[in-house]
Amino acid sequence: MQSGMMESPLTIPGMVTTRAERLFAQRPVITRSGAGVSRLTWGEVVARARRLAGALTALGIGPGDRVATFAGSTHRHVEAYIAATSMGAVLHTINVHLTAEQVAYIVEHADDSLVLCESGLLDTWRKAERRLDRSRPLVVLGDEAGAATGGDLDYETLLAEAEPLKAWPEVSESAAAHISYTTGTTGLPKGVVFSHRSTVLQSFCAGIRDAESLSSADTLLALVPLSLSQVGLPFSAAMHGCGLLLPGGDLSPAGVCELIERERPTVAVGFGAALTGLLDHWRRLRPDLSSLQRMVCGGSPVPRAVSRAFEEEVGVPIVQVFGMTETSGHGSFSRLPAEAGENPPEETRAYYAISQGRPLAMVDMRITDDAGGEIPWDGMSMGELQVRGPWVAREYFRDGAAPDKFQDGWLRTGDAARIDELGYIRVVDRMKDLIRSAGERISTVELEEHLMAHPAVADAAVVGIPDEEAGERPLACVVLQGDDRSGQVTAEQIITHLTSRVAPSWLPKTVTFLPELPRTSIGKIDKKSLRDRFSDVRPA
Repeated sequence: MQSGMMESPLTIPGMVTTRAERLFAQRPVITRSGAGVSRLTWGEVVARARRLAGALTALGIGPGDRVATFAGSTHRHVEAYIAATSMGAVLHTINVHLTAEQVAYIVEHADDSLVLCESGLLDTWRKAERRLDRSRPLVVLGDEAGAATGGDLDYETLLAEAEPLKAWPEVSESAAAHISYTTGTTGLPKGVVFSHRSTVLQSFCAGIRDAESLSSADTLLALVPLSLSQVGLPFSAAMHGCGLLLPGGDLSPAGVCELIERERPTVAVGFGAALTGLLDHWRRLRPDLSSLQRMVCGGSPVPRAVSRAFEEEVGVPIVQVFGMTETSGHGSFSRLPAEAGENPPEETRAYYAISQGRPLAMVDMRITDDAGGEIPWDGMSMGELQVRGPWVAREYFRDGAAPDKFQDGWLRTGDAARIDELGYIRVVDRMKDLIRSAGERISTVELEEHLMAHPAVADAAVVGIPDEEAGERPLACVVLQGDDRSGQVTAEQIITHLTSRVAPSWLPKTVTFLPELPRTSIGKIDKKSLRDRFSDVRPA
């Protein structure tokens, strides 16, 4: 028996033209750059994207060709998102914080046909370009016409001279729409290819109340750089009619707070690792962040002390999300369940505040033991978190589905987690960061959570260091609050603080104080760097 329902392909041009271009043409797209603030509308952005598509077509770009972007968070980058994907080409967003060697590798690996480069990043791009096997046509994105020099092409000039593409070509919903590469912290970056279908479904689910809850009443501040793996943000904003606020290259706490005060966004999406700096800036200067109704954070677990401070002091609740490149940026969101009641006690609120939430609709999650067997959802048992769903990768571009990353149709995230009876996930560590001490597995994330609860601690990281008897023991790296950096807080006081909170076997045998913690290109604590730095330290 056949259904009587219409079947419409789920494609980006269908989503963008029927939503942003028609229904939400007057909603703002605002960009801050070195030249000031640019104010466009979704209608104008899509019109410029049609011109860009016409220009790319004239340059020989066709269906399936990869169009790379080496750019920050600006309306021109959003125009490239729409133009490349809607004309049937494949958008390739390049992380501008990768090394020149990594950038050259992924450009060659993706076989990019053309590169769109922001004028302010040209020097960085040239370092990677010199390592390419062959040069690519380069289009320079600048605030005004004439940003390009030599034999490069000028973005604004191309748009001014181009014939707009009035009708988007028909594309299959299963066709590749865009490709992003992992950060490559443990090896070569891996390519993840997203389809039109996966992008539309993920964008649709961003409006669910238990997810980002986006609507046309919102203005979305994109603190996740558009050059990274969270490429769904512009598409989600376009589908739901959100105003889109783009910070350009200034993601400093002062720059972010100044933008929030002036433009009054209602939702911000960013990395949890940036919250400590934002909180410190707010406590010192008290900027007005009252327009924010929520801040959605991923990348790394947010310590309860930071989450509580944002909610109680700043007045902005934190919504944690679990996501990675392979899950199109998100797979679960943390919202209080109905079972918590209308006025849950602090203990209950604290539990959900440190959770990465429940799997989003259509996304399945499980935890497995070392043998691959499924572990029950009891809130206590710990195993590797695995994910599957319509916007979850099943393999890597040109690298297939290696068993260390994919198992029986599931993506192996590499995260150690617990899941409770209601399906709430608590990521307790990276599997590779777990400290294996005398037969016990110690979560560095949970230790860091307790360290951050000390009133003098501004930031903390825990890594395992070699120990002759136990194999490994925890080493705590602590950054003190500004007023406490004079040496008034001692290692012994830090250990005493932990004594009532964790088992004796979890207590660090060494505490070292640092002015700041090393971080990766996406803001996560660089624990590999810390392990290398302190590999010769012995517990004292």
